[in-house]
Amino acid sequence: MRSTRVYDLADRLAAATGARTRVRPRPGGGYLVEVTLPAGLTEEQELAALDVLSDADRYGHRYSSAVEKLWAEFDEEREQHT
Repeated sequence: MRSTRVYDLADRLAAATGARTRVRPRPGGGYLVEVTLPAGLTEEQELAALDVLSDADRYGHRYSSAVEKLWAEFDEEREQHT
């Protein structure tokens, strides 16, 4: 079953950065969300992305000369119930 929390974060991260996100299951359980950042993000977009990432269990940034990515990890599915 897909986690609402994970896919909600992926959608919000895509909206914040203007880039497509990828969601993958992690081998030990949970999910990984990644986005390759486009060049020229505004400060507003960067702050919005950081705000979104704060909802993950863990998050970080990868940088190389070829690509810059943000990632978020979720340990296990935790559906939000209303």
